[in-house]
Amino acid sequence: MNDIALNIRDPVHGTLQFGEVEMRIIDSPQMQRLRSIRQLAMAHYVYPGAHHTRFEHSLGTCHLADRMAMRLGLKKDVRRRLRLAALLHDVGHIAFSHEAEEVTHTRLGTHEEIGRKMILSGSLAKIIGEVDEPRKVADYAMGHSYGALIAGDIGADRMDYLLRDAHYTGVAYGVIDVERILSTIEWVRAWGLAVRRGGLEAVESLLLARFEMFSTVYMHHTVRIASGMLQMALREAMRAKSFDWAGAMNEGDSLMLSRLHSIPTARPFVERIRARNLYKRALALNWKKLKKEQRAEISSGRLARHLKQKTGASVYVDIPQDFGKAADIPIITQDGLVPVGKLSPLVAALDSTIESRSFALVCCEESERRRVEKEARSYLRV
Repeated sequence: MNDIALNIRDPVHGTLQFGEVEMRIIDSPQMQRLRSIRQLAMAHYVYPGAHHTRFEHSLGTCHLADRMAMRLGLKKDVRRRLRLAALLHDVGHIAFSHEAEEVTHTRLGTHEEIGRKMILSGSLAKIIGEVDEPRKVADYAMGHSYGALIAGDIGADRMDYLLRDAHYTGVAYGVIDVERILSTIEWVRAWGLAVRRGGLEAVESLLLARFEMFSTVYMHHTVRIASGMLQMALREAMRAKSFDWAGAMNEGDSLMLSRLHSIPTARPFVERIRARNLYKRALALNWKKLKKEQRAEISSGRLARHLKQKTGASVYVDIPQDFGKAADIPIITQDGLVPVGKLSPLVAALDSTIESRSFALVCCEESERRRVEKEARSYLRV
């Protein structure tokens, strides 16, 4: 790393240190914009402390990625590239991050696609070009090669957001043994990042923490409803020819809401979000227990359209997010690399537990709950 040019005090990791080139990237408009994009988008409507942003998460991810690189003894130029990539791994996020991207990706692209373009052109590429090739930094930021230290299942991105989200939401579920993970990681040629057998319990704690954070925070029903109402407003903006997407891409959460408020058909959703006058659950359906045909009616949008037509109510139907499988992290044993799920009954049980806690939500205004629930049950025969 370059000589230290900047010290930043972080509530999660302590003092973070950055070099001169990194400081210029941190001070760039592209990075400073991340200060106005909350890490957890709509979660502050349930957890009032969750106002932390993509900006500090990016700094923390850089710090952890560098610690992993030092532990693995990576060369100085690789470590420098990894730090730049970790700083910039989220630079392509627009306001409200993943929640907005669910709607806007067809028009704007994913945050990975946007971020890659930003790294490869303009002022960021010029700064990076003084010490490295922007293309190689972009590849790392997207998870290629040693970029797995950032984006992998036990990468710096995941470890930082679990620790940071737990800290700011005030829940106890995101606590993980980072030191043990760092002391037991290895880089296995032709595979990538793996963990020695002595780190099994630490990996278990990470996977359990991720599951609990998804179950308790990220997929909390009120967070899902607030996110769904935001997406309804965004869909109205997608239909409006007057919406300035180029401007919206350069702004944060608050300004995005203001832009949405200027669209007449999106305005009611924005006003309800601002007042926390959110829709309520009319019905929660265990996804695992539903038949294939019932799932199709829900995921295709046919249920929502039917309910709106039959009841006249404004209805939002949310399908459960896919957490991803829990048991892919390789553990180094005497018999070679073994997926953690085959060594740990605890982790193996997570997949079925995830399924058992996955619910589809049918939501509407409080006054319409009974009518919407009755019609939804009749339509789906549940």
